[in-house]
Amino acid sequence: MQNTGISMIVVKTILALTRTLIESGVLTVSEYAVIAKNLTHLAKYGELAPPVQHRLITGKEAAEMLAISYSQFRQLESDGVFAPYFKRRLIGDKTVRYYLPDIVSFMATQENAEVNTMKN
Repeated sequence: MQNTGISMIVVKTILALTRTLIESGVLTVSEYAVIAKNLTHLAKYGELAPPVQHRLITGKEAAEMLAISYSQFRQLESDGVFAPYFKRRLIGDKTVRYYLPDIVSFMATQENAEVNTMKN
């Protein structure tokens, strides 16, 4: 780890203040996720997070990224858990893919939600 001059306490404070901008409609949740990801990465590694490749991935790859089984992924998708964050994209008649940056944004949003839950 490298000292960047920014601590995790500062990052958490900035993110807490930034949440009010979401509530007032100035920032979207996905914009907040990008800010959170980059500030956290900056505090930990001394540089902004590397850009996410803009590509489509399979459901199995998405499930692996989310650290859940493919059947759990399909059930959660069926229940609408992912609907506000990402949706399936149909390629041809049957092939389903997911946009990688949407999955990454969802993960960042969930990570921030877990941090907020732990604080309360």
